[in-house]
Amino acid sequence: MSLKEMPIEMNTFTLFQQGNEQAFRRVFEKYQPEIFSRALYFSGQSEEAEEITQEAFVQLYRYREKINAPESIYPFLYRVAKRMAISGFRRKVLRDQYELERHADWEEAGQALAQQLDYRELQQELEKIIGELPEQQQHIYRLNKLEDHSYQDIAEQVGLSKNTVRNHLALASKFVRLRLDKIFLFFL
Repeated sequence: MSLKEMPIEMNTFTLFQQGNEQAFRRVFEKYQPEIFSRALYFSGQSEEAEEITQEAFVQLYRYREKINAPESIYPFLYRVAKRMAISGFRRKVLRDQYELERHADWEEAGQALAQQLDYRELQQELEKIIGELPEQQQHIYRLNKLEDHSYQDIAEQVGLSKNTVRNHLALASKFVRLRLDKIFLFFL
């Protein structure tokens, strides 16, 4: 029998709707493997599938009182996971497209700059610019741009919300970009 055919018991469902932690844990243990498997199929990446699965269960808990019956749990989780995977894919496509366009623009400027600056000088200049950022922005910028950590990873490491990390990174990136633009204009 599939998960859809074997929903949780009604008393567990009632406790789950009331916010009972043990009932939620039973729901999680029952549906997590299947939702993770679906998320992995949709996203193709284990780490992303784990994030999708966790967020699906967060949404389930948030909207638990609106779920009418035990057999509605799996479809709810499935829809949330699928939507998140599709959104993640769209973001990745847009990010890749942006990077390609940006790379093409910078490649032309970079060829002229490479004749005047060697990589080491540019790296030193970048480090100097990063060093001018406030300490927390420096740390967040390095984790994301130089070490390729996700917003969620950074938020957990530094103890800030994901939105705060995003805001710090936006400010730091803008500052670095403006300073680098001045350097590139000087050498072009």
